[in-house]
Amino acid sequence: MRCRFGASQLWETMSAVRVLHGLKHRQLYLPWVAAKREAAAQLDLRGLKALQPRVGFTPDFLTPPPKASRAKFATEIARVRSTPLDRVRAELIRSRDELNNPAAPEINRMLEDPAGARERLADEIETAWTTLIRPDWPMISRVLEDDIAYRGRQLTDGGLAGLFDDLHPTLTWEDDRLVAARHRDQDRELTGQGLLLVPGVFQWPYLVMVVDPTYQPTVVYPARGAARLWSDAPAPPDPLARLLGRTRATLLVALDPPSTTSALAAEYGLALATVAEHLAALHDAGLASRRRTGHQVHYRRTEVGQAVVDASVG
Repeated sequence: MRCRFGASQLWETMSAVRVLHGLKHRQLYLPWVAAKREAAAQLDLRGLKALQPRVGFTPDFLTPPPKASRAKFATEIARVRSTPLDRVRAELIRSRDELNNPAAPEINRMLEDPAGARERLADEIETAWTTLIRPDWPMISRVLEDDIAYRGRQLTDGGLAGLFDDLHPTLTWEDDRLVAARHRDQDRELTGQGLLLVPGVFQWPYLVMVVDPTYQPTVVYPARGAARLWSDAPAPPDPLARLLGRTRATLLVALDPPSTTSALAAEYGLALATVAEHLAALHDAGLASRRRTGHQVHYRRTEVGQAVVDASVG
């Protein structure tokens, strides 16, 4: 009953840095990376890169869950700079040791001076915010606000099941429990704290969960339309087009955010019957699911469909 939504400039900044350092698996952000390449080349983000491994633990103190619904960057970065040093040290050690982080030597140097590392990391985040995110924040915030408005309607119309069943392919609402299929940490009882839901423009296609008992329980998920913010109609990767056919592959890639037959037909200039036939084939193959909302049927990629898309850009 205490679930709420929030938007975070700090989270967006950290997620954007992760995109820069892991573009191989985030091909749909190519237009943004190309636009920011020259500016990004001037930034020294080695500390953040060390603490954002491809798999493993990124220190939570770098992205504390926002306390306000529309948290300002200055407030959030001040919280990073005031993180207790024992927490900084403990989370650096966990990031170094979990899944054999290849940046362990860099993290060891940070551990020699946790206070200095905390300031260095905060400085890196601040320069990334100023250079990469702040110029585009009006456009980014519109996407976040649209997502929050949409999710609010889902919660009103369908309750928690309606909200969570459509939030991310790896999330389901079962027997009054939120189940994250790929989450590795222990379960977390909300115990009256509620859940903070944070949409992210740079989060696609992944889900982040904060379950550390000292933080507000938080789920950071891809905002609707985020993957197409800088490219309205991303072309399907060639391997995917060869596998499925170009039209069917295009529609599979386009199912972020979930969409209807009529919306896809209008966007791509296709006949309704053609789109319906391809979506039915994707559904029958387990690559797309469908859900009725009022008088409309929304299609979205399933976890299997997402894996196929990921494999084609890997």
